[in-house]
Amino acid sequence: MINLKSAVFMSIKEIHINRILNKTKNHEFRTKKPKIHFDYIIVYVPTPIKELRYILKVKQPVVSPNKISIEGHGNKEFNNTKTEKYAYPIENVYKINKPIKLDKLKQKFDFTAPQAFAYGEKYQSLLEYIDKVGITKLY
Repeated sequence: MINLKSAVFMSIKEIHINRILNKTKNHEFRTKKPKIHFDYIIVYVPTPIKELRYILKVKQPVVSPNKISIEGHGNKEFNNTKTEKYAYPIENVYKINKPIKLDKLKQKFDFTAPQAFAYGEKYQSLLEYIDKVGITKLY
């Protein structure tokens, strides 16, 4: 079982999550770094999907100007960036067994879709719910 206490919620557009699922994208890129250490990104897929759907197990980020492998969608762009950015290597991907729609997230868990990220500890009952419905490892 994975421990979601050290998780952050992030919105990742459908086009990018599909690249992660088919393994053409192997890093999640961010311009800001959360204040806490985290091992998991709980993925909210925004419009048109509007669901909490996936969990990514990530390693600690590579901070530009450090370089990453050029293999992978967005990796060359990261290596060529002039501003500080963060590349989180994706180790594993899990699917939440029952994706949670935005209206349920709002009503039951007082959850709003994260603009940059939201800390897992803020949504303890949501983490417990995810634990209860379970997850399936995709890779």
